[in-house]
Amino acid sequence: MSDPNIAGEPGDTRIERHASWAELFFDLVVVAGVAALAHVLESELGLASLGLYALLFPAFWLSWTTFMLYSNVAAGKTRVTRLMIGMFGLGVMVASVPGVAHAVLEHEGDTGPLTVFTIAYIATRIYGSQLWRKGEVLLDFPVAQLSTGLLPWIASIWVDGPGKLGLWAAGIGLDLLLILVVSGDRILKQIQAKVTAQATTRRHPRPAGRHNGAVPVIHGVSVDPAHFSERLGLFVIIVLGESVVQVVGAAADAHYDVGLLATGAASFVLLAGMFGLSVVFGHAGLPHLRGGRIPARAALGLHCLVTGVIATVAVSLSSVVKHGSEPVPGPGRWLLCGAVAAYFALGVITGVISHSSDLQRTISRTVTGIVIPLLLGLLAANAGGRTLVICMALVVVAHLWFERRLAPIRGDA
Repeated sequence: MSDPNIAGEPGDTRIERHASWAELFFDLVVVAGVAALAHVLESELGLASLGLYALLFPAFWLSWTTFMLYSNVAAGKTRVTRLMIGMFGLGVMVASVPGVAHAVLEHEGDTGPLTVFTIAYIATRIYGSQLWRKGEVLLDFPVAQLSTGLLPWIASIWVDGPGKLGLWAAGIGLDLLLILVVSGDRILKQIQAKVTAQATTRRHPRPAGRHNGAVPVIHGVSVDPAHFSERLGLFVIIVLGESVVQVVGAAADAHYDVGLLATGAASFVLLAGMFGLSVVFGHAGLPHLRGGRIPARAALGLHCLVTGVIATVAVSLSSVVKHGSEPVPGPGRWLLCGAVAAYFALGVITGVISHSSDLQRTISRTVTGIVIPLLLGLLAANAGGRTLVICMALVVVAHLWFERRLAPIRGDA
């Protein structure tokens, strides 16, 4: 149902709101988070490190999203203290990541960081789910108010070894499943029916037609679209900025020569190109997306994947900068090529589901963005890392050229 208070719809008289200083300060925790998570892949690249990264990044992202949505809906009533408490909780999670990686990947060291991360995640999510005003249900992303996915995490406190990580995976998987299947409207109706039933049973018998007090009404609330897309875009920009920092840091420790300059330039072009595709030619930080075309929870799910992939690309680039023109080992080569292919695959998905891609665009994006990187990962075993990065940069530049030259399809903004 159309809501005249949603930005961009007829009759909208609301002033467009931008991220506040407190929200921007809160988002800085993303810098620390991405930097810490990058070390998970840098320490020992393999299936174990990829699996751990796939667990920790969604946990971090879900916690950040809970507080981002709170400030989005609360608007001018946002309590800065609550954001700072959330920022502290995220900071504790981030600080424990190196210890978690060491304990899991090296099979040694203190297991305390795993417990610290678990408790910090549970406490941050529970606190974030209680920020909403009584009687409000977030229609766009009800998972932010649900604690079902935390049950395996709570159980993991008393479990050691692989079982703990298995419970973490179950919790993350449950949350991701709820994002897909749980409808805010359905939850609103269920809660309203429950509240009505409870109010009815508490009443004393009355003659027909007479009631003992009004039944509490549960209200559904929705996100501010403009502010929502801005916060998601800022998250992507911060991840890209931290990626540049990682590449610069790797270059600072490398031997200076023309090859290093070429690798650094290609890395910057690759990251800047992703900025162009996600922010300039995209929406809410998602490449090829158009505003108002998909539900908020779908955009959030894609945002988690896109930002996780971009952070992975940064790890690959910093590794290539350190090793120069040497051939990239198989895992490193597939990490770079696979992450770039995944980024463009997500772009194809957003373009199709938001109806911003015709058949020509979809085919060109698939061939250049997905097929070429995967072929390089398969066939370029002897290619130097510098060559791979330059090829990836050329792929991104080609996509930017397509976006500028191809006429927008009907209905595109």
